[in-house]
Amino acid sequence: GSAGGASIGRNRTSSEAEPSFKIETTRLSGKSTAEGNDAGTLTYPAGKLVIFFGSQTGTAEGFAQQLAGEAKKHGFDAQAADLEDFEESEMTETSRALFMMATYGEGEPTDNAASFMKWVQNGEGELSASTLSGMQFAVFGLGNTQYEYTGAVVSLLATNTARLQHYNAIGKLTDESLEKLGAKRIFVLGLGDDDKALDEDFEKWREELWPELLRRFNPNATSEELSSDAIEVPKIAYDAIPVTGATDQAQRSFSSADINGSTKHYFSAVDAKILVNRELRTTKDPGSTRHIELDIHDAGVEYKTADNCAVLPENDDASVDKLANALGYDPDLVFTMEPKESGKKHLFPTPCSVRVALKSFCDIHGIPRRATLKELVPFVKNPEHRQSLAALTAKDGRQRYTDTIEDQGRSLFDIIVDIYPSFQIPLAHFMVLVPRLQPRYYTISSSSTVHPKRIHLTVSVIEQTKLDGSLFNGVCSTFLQSLEPPFTKGGKRTDEGHNGLKRQAWPSCRVFVRDSSFRLPEDPRTPILLIGPGTGIAPMRALLQERDAQRQQGLDVGASILYFGCKKRDVDFLYEDELEAFRRSGALTALHLAFSRETKEKVYVQHVMARPDNAKEIWQLVNVQNAHIYVCGGTSMGADVAKVLHDVVKNLGGMDASLATAYVDKLKAGGRYVQELWA
Repeated sequence: GSAGGASIGRNRTSSEAEPSFKIETTRLSGKSTAEGNDAGTLTYPAGKLVIFFGSQTGTAEGFAQQLAGEAKKHGFDAQAADLEDFEESEMTETSRALFMMATYGEGEPTDNAASFMKWVQNGEGELSASTLSGMQFAVFGLGNTQYEYTGAVVSLLATNTARLQHYNAIGKLTDESLEKLGAKRIFVLGLGDDDKALDEDFEKWREELWPELLRRFNPNATSEELSSDAIEVPKIAYDAIPVTGATDQAQRSFSSADINGSTKHYFSAVDAKILVNRELRTTKDPGSTRHIELDIHDAGVEYKTADNCAVLPENDDASVDKLANALGYDPDLVFTMEPKESGKKHLFPTPCSVRVALKSFCDIHGIPRRATLKELVPFVKNPEHRQSLAALTAKDGRQRYTDTIEDQGRSLFDIIVDIYPSFQIPLAHFMVLVPRLQPRYYTISSSSTVHPKRIHLTVSVIEQTKLDGSLFNGVCSTFLQSLEPPFTKGGKRTDEGHNGLKRQAWPSCRVFVRDSSFRLPEDPRTPILLIGPGTGIAPMRALLQERDAQRQQGLDVGASILYFGCKKRDVDFLYEDELEAFRRSGALTALHLAFSRETKEKVYVQHVMARPDNAKEIWQLVNVQNAHIYVCGGTSMGADVAKVLHDVVKNLGGMDASLATAYVDKLKAGGRYVQELWA
């Protein structure tokens, strides 16, 4: 989770090669097309292949769809399978499998793979070493080297994994665990790094995968190119059907079994009204950090102090209207997305209008992956435009794509509206092929004891200048910034509708709550060491509110030490008044400040921590008083703080480097050193 609003992971659409454009996600019990069909062995001479995926944002799912399509071209009876539907009996009967396994957050499995990971690790020792002896497998892991291992994986496994690095932890763990249960690895573990070039890592892995699988299972395959650059109109498994006489809010119930796992939040998130939306920085700062309060008193959602709140962002109206116009869509058309085949799951709730679908479900401002653009090439009508886009997505086009799309920050919106303005895409194809708009996670900055009916968020509004001088505005933070609540007096609205029109609906956003790793020690007497510069202050504010409430209840409360950093005291010292009040009340024992722009040398929280007196205090708190350490903010800050902590342990504990590392690892494993970081 991130207070700063960084999205966790990038999205990815479905597959790249001819038959794979169907959304092939099926329940594991779905019968294969070759079963009960004498012609099956002729159609699929290579036999069955299941591509399982553990996916949080759709990327691993997209890879699985791509492989399923390519596998069919190479003679395999292939299907992509959601690990959400994992059943032990079907896993043990699977003879050939590929696993696309994303590592989520800080070392955890994705939601849809959690039960599978628990089973495959065999923590209770109930499974024999031959449980999967009939399976041949290969694994590709999706990770991000920005995130340092924080101990989250330790709780998944009974054995000693304190030294397991966080990077691609779930991919590595899947690969090891399958082998321990008797499965035979038929291709090397692939590791993709989303901080650098995940697409490229995957492309290299799969280009080497197919020759090996064909050598083993379909040696008579023709020598056609394994990865064709041919332009083919993708096949999809959905129809977009116009609805007449329906309102945008038409109600329809969906069975959870019929909902796509990676987009289930579209169906389950709740509406929360915006009660407060105020600026936290002073007028001396051109940037913006918002304090936002959400009303959850009747929203059907609860939270624990410093949980993560996911917000479902909406694209801005101006962009939606421009995009609809460029594609020739009527934004007011109401439609349903209907699967053409049984077993296909709903991607998002319909009926809805084209405007709502573009606003709420389509990632139009993100940088599209090459695979997405390759699927869209056939829909470019201008021959020069089509040739240019095809060149970006060809096998030898990666550098062109990097130079003209990635480095320039070109979004899907830019590509369709400005760069290649000759797209004609059927509505159903657009809705299936375009990446889904992902929720953004914010660490809640309030205590559920003090504010049970409200969720507080601390949101840094993202505004960055692109290489061409144009501005990139963060989709979710800009959306939240725009949600200004009306003025009220005595609990009633004082605003009027303009020109005799009805006044606008109260601004709200759709949210859901996820558990966070931030929890106060069970014993309130245990000291806490809080390190949260910038919007990393969010969970620290929540924990301090909780500690203050404990004091007011008459509990004996331990020391609370906070390290906070920003540019200047009179510019972006977030919640200054509240922190001073906590200090006066005794809820905050010590407040250490780092103002990076007030001195010639930039001073950050890690520099203040390393000062001799503070280092002694930290060692005393951690080693003698068993303090818990909480860190929230950017990954580079987290790494710098970790280095200072390691040096404190090494120098003041009189240890060598390896012993100090083991000491810190033990803190993590015991839940006493918790980080929530974002790239």
